[in-house]
Amino acid sequence: MFFTVEETNLMCCFDTSSRKRLIAEMKGLPIGELDDEMAELLFNTVRKLESISDEAFAELYIAPDSMTDD
Repeated sequence: MFFTVEETNLMCCFDTSSRKRLIAEMKGLPIGELDDEMAELLFNTVRKLESISDEAFAELYIAPDSMTDD
């Protein structure tokens, strides 16, 4: 499963030390305070994270887009 640049950048705003911790932090956001686009991005990212294993998560390279080579 691939994460978009936007999803990866969003994940970088949270603790990515474990998949479960990342999901918990993302779900803890007050979604009512987000605009529709951010709420949808958050929902889709959490859904993808919930569908992968901890092992698959550990293999992900999670870094902001500005830190990757093009």
